[in-house]
Amino acid sequence: IGQIHRRSLRYAAALSAYNASLRGMKEVLGNRHANIAAILGNIGNLYMELGDYDEAFQIYQEVLGIETLHLGLSHPEVAVTLHNIATIECSRGNFSEGVSLYKQVVDMQKIRFGPQHITVAVTLSCLADANEKMGNVDGAIRTYEEALQIRKNVLGKSHIDVGRILHKLGRLAASRNDYRLANVYIMKAAEIYADNKLKPDHPFLREMARDMADIQAGLAFSGCKGIAV
Repeated sequence: IGQIHRRSLRYAAALSAYNASLRGMKEVLGNRHANIAAILGNIGNLYMELGDYDEAFQIYQEVLGIETLHLGLSHPEVAVTLHNIATIECSRGNFSEGVSLYKQVVDMQKIRFGPQHITVAVTLSCLADANEKMGNVDGAIRTYEEALQIRKNVLGKSHIDVGRILHKLGRLAASRNDYRLANVYIMKAAEIYADNKLKPDHPFLREMARDMADIQAGLAFSGCKGIAV
């Protein structure tokens, strides 16, 4: 019932249903049963959607305690919960804590799934974003590059997600005034966007137009010409 309310954006009703289910299960199974973690996870997700990060953080910490008790420290479900906590930390502006947790999740995922799994690329992208927001541009570029190679291998070189990372790399290179490299990234991203036939009013293309203009202005100001790709 809680899920139905949540999908219909009836958050108060969803929370009430989740809490009623949680109370019933705790009475029958106890506070630390494995099934309790699933309901708590739903409540944590709901608070995340509502932007109540402090409440979501407390819930996910409880989920983490139950999951590690029953599943161990290296289980994929534990990695998911750690990923959620990292996202909360970044949403609260605690980027250093978020980076540390994302790195932990990446290590867990590489061991469990292998270094070229798509879930590794997803977490690497989150890690790169957190690095960027805390001002570590070089770290963000290195991490996006690793995520880029995985996405190319798994999804293909013309996938829209590959284009999106290239676009982000172009902006990062421009932010440190490396306009020649930024132009390489941004032109490759533009080609992929064109291959995917995005509509003219797509937000990616609006961003692309602005970023290309900024990069060309930077090239002109620095006396460079764009590199053909």
